[in-house]
Amino acid sequence: MGSWNHGADGSSLHTEETGLIWGDGPADIFDKAIADAARVFAEDVGREPTEEELMAGFRFSLNGWPLRGWLYEEDRASPVVSETRET
Repeated sequence: MGSWNHGADGSSLHTEETGLIWGDGPADIFDKAIADAARVFAEDVGREPTEEELMAGFRFSLNGWPLRGWLYEEDRASPVVSETRET
């Protein structure tokens, strides 16, 4: 997987250290997840979601994630990592 520095605004391939890293693998997973979510949204609502709706949905799904201390498999059925994070 290639990785790179990016900005908080989503700009990528910064040559200077930004403290924010992203990579090909996570980007590919997010691309698929966004496409899947947009498809289901369109089936349910009858139109494609706006960027604002996608971002709000992402924030909803991300809410509290660092405190969970585990990651789900693709189908979200069972924990992949059982390490508990302290708060």
